[in-house]
Amino acid sequence: MAEKMNQLDALELRCLALAARGRSRQEMVCETDIPMERINRALDGAMRKLQAGNLAEAIFRAARLHLIS
Repeated sequence: MAEKMNQLDALELRCLALAARGRSRQEMVCETDIPMERINRALDGAMRKLQAGNLAEAIFRAARLHLIS
């Protein structure tokens, strides 16, 4: 998984950090002006790269790896 974490891009990390702070996908769109489709792709990509079954697990793994705080 260490190799995968290096592949997380800036948007994936930003979306994970926002989700960790309790933001919904719609709130992320409003807060960042990034289209929902890009938010969804970023979160889906982060979950895949972190080998997480859901968003909560992706947030947990990213935090454990010190990728987000």
